[in-house]
Amino acid sequence: METSVVESGRESGIQVAQRAFSRGNRFSFAARLKALKAVLLYKMTGKRIPLSVTFLTTHHCNFDCQACDLRALTGNDIPQERFERLIDDVAAAGAIRVSFTGGGEPLIRSDIGALIHRAKERGLIVSLVTNGYLIDRRLADIKELDLLLVSYDSTKRLKNDEQSPLEKVLANAVLAQQHGIPVCLQPLLTKDTCQNIEKFFALSRRHGFVLSLQPLENWYQGTVPPEIIPSHQEMAEAIDKIVAEKKRHNNILNSLRYFKILKKQWPKPAGKGKCFAGVYYASVSADGFLYACNPVIKRDPEISVLNRSFKQAYTELKPPACGGCLWNCHHELNSIFAMDFATIWNLLKFSKNRLVYRR
Repeated sequence: METSVVESGRESGIQVAQRAFSRGNRFSFAARLKALKAVLLYKMTGKRIPLSVTFLTTHHCNFDCQACDLRALTGNDIPQERFERLIDDVAAAGAIRVSFTGGGEPLIRSDIGALIHRAKERGLIVSLVTNGYLIDRRLADIKELDLLLVSYDSTKRLKNDEQSPLEKVLANAVLAQQHGIPVCLQPLLTKDTCQNIEKFFALSRRHGFVLSLQPLENWYQGTVPPEIIPSHQEMAEAIDKIVAEKKRHNNILNSLRYFKILKKQWPKPAGKGKCFAGVYYASVSADGFLYACNPVIKRDPEISVLNRSFKQAYTELKPPACGGCLWNCHHELNSIFAMDFATIWNLLKFSKNRLVYRR
């Protein structure tokens, strides 16, 4: 029997979440079947289908976070009308899921509600990654989300303001949850996070949040202050605690396989391994260029999705020219598409978890 993320008998996060998440599970049997067909088609014929597409939604942001390696990206955001047609194209190309994320802060876009609604109209599973500061102003726009991932750790900084935004971010995450939006807290595994990981477990249990833990991105390229980078030992000790927490409370979204890889390889990836970026998933930059994945944006050759169909652009996409990464979302997808049973079981288990996807 799985342990609740809060103690039974308390009217706290999990009770609120379970009452609120009353809609059908969005990771449906049809979506699972579609993904399986795409995997078999690629293995038999080499044909690639973009099952999951990430949109870097805007260049604009109200935060100036220490660990963000996307702050230097500039350009013009995709206009709403063209963005909606792009969503249509992505759905027609075979996608089952889209995610709206940075470069900047997605909730800054005045049309984000319309973009989410368009994706839902096309039958897509829709998630959004946010710094959380504007949630209270945009509740009506994000009500259709299947998952809201809220970044939450000590690297978060408001622009032109020395005051920590974390108190408001946490209050907004709770507010979204109370309005029936599935919320996942997403801390970066910085030195501070690793040293204080129990505080994040406590937040998870108190408020009924699932945690999705993400290592620092591209830190070895000099974009991240060295003082916030955990040592191998600090990361390993934190991971041991995370694994114990996951086994006890079932409140960590990442798979055990991923933590095994991260513990072994941190602080730098040990090669590329089996990667399906550009095969089953891809990313679109805020100015409308297609890439195999987020880490190679503005590094690999650009393919515009604004002057051709997404499906056509996807046929031109090449595997990422990189030495590998430790991004949790990519490793989880790679393991799933490699048919790793334990990772697939972790996904299926959480697809039925009321704290992660609507039921």
